[in-house]
Amino acid sequence: MAMTRSFSLGDEVSPLSKTITQTAIDLFEKSGGATGPSQFTDEATARGVLGTSGTVASGRMSLTFAMEALRRYFGSEVYNRVGMVELRFLRPVRPGDMVTITGKVTGLSKVTNGVRVAVDVTATNQKGDTTAAGAGACIVPSLWVPEAE
Repeated sequence: MAMTRSFSLGDEVSPLSKTITQTAIDLFEKSGGATGPSQFTDEATARGVLGTSGTVASGRMSLTFAMEALRRYFGSEVYNRVGMVELRFLRPVRPGDMVTITGKVTGLSKVTNGVRVAVDVTATNQKGDTTAAGAGACIVPSLWVPEAE
């Protein structure tokens, strides 16, 4: 399937915001098969393990949000097959925080099956603190040639 959409350096990924609740954290951890108390689901365990006053969200939650933002940007039919994202977790995300994922196209390169579109990805909280940063990419099948690099 040929794509008719083009991508340019500097294009921005539509921001995706999620409010983190303890219920969402508990469900996320349970969906991964976690059982028993952890720093994500139990305040006493969080105090003992992390020395924090409350639980924190797993970095995997921010990673999942970044994947969702890129899936929306590239389209699930393409991103689910040839997309990726890597994040470095910089600050804890806590219940009550709002995490916003943003991204910007930083590279376009021709590859055998289309064009590899590289994206810098950032997660910030409601205070403007960067909680995670990294990069994503997707190989977009197309008939167009990327702009001169």
